[in-house]
Amino acid sequence: MTRLLIVLCLALLAGGCGFKPRSSLAVASGLGPVAVSTADPYSPLGQDLATALERAGAAPAVEGQPAATLQLLAESMRTRPLTYASGASVREYQAIYRVEFQLTGADGQPRLSRQAVELTREYTYDAVGSIGTPAEERLLQEELRREMVAAILRRLDMALRAD
Repeated sequence: MTRLLIVLCLALLAGGCGFKPRSSLAVASGLGPVAVSTADPYSPLGQDLATALERAGAAPAVEGQPAATLQLLAESMRTRPLTYASGASVREYQAIYRVEFQLTGADGQPRLSRQAVELTREYTYDAVGSIGTPAEERLLQEELRREMVAAILRRLDMALRAD
C-alpha cells in the first residue's frame, strides 16, 4: 500500500513540474523513405543518422524509388585552447563539433533549408597524466556525435510537425 502511495505521489510531482513523456517523432509519418547523403559514404555520423531514422520508424530508401534525402553538407570537429597554465601550457580545451545539413522531399522540394548545429564541450588536459588523454578525446567525440544525431532528429521532427 505504501509503495502504491509513493508511486502515486511521484507521478503527481512529475506531472506538476511540467514533465511529460516525449512523444514519438514525426519523421516516421511525415517523410516516407529517407536516404542519408554524405560526402564520405563511411561517415560515422551518416551511418548513425541512418540507423536513428530507422529506429524512429522512417523506412530506408530503396534504390530506384523516390525518397527524401537528408544531406550532410559539412561536418567539422575541432579543438581550441580554452585556458592556459603557467609556462604557457594548455589546461583546458574546447571541442567544437559543427554540422550543416538540409532535407529535401521525395519530390525534390526543400523540406528543411540549410541548417547548422554546433555543439561544444570543454575538457581539461593534464600534461602529467596524458596517457589517457587521446582515449578520452575519442570518447568525447563519440558522445558529441551521439548528441548531434539527437539534435538533428529533433530539428527534423520540429520542421515536419510545422508542415
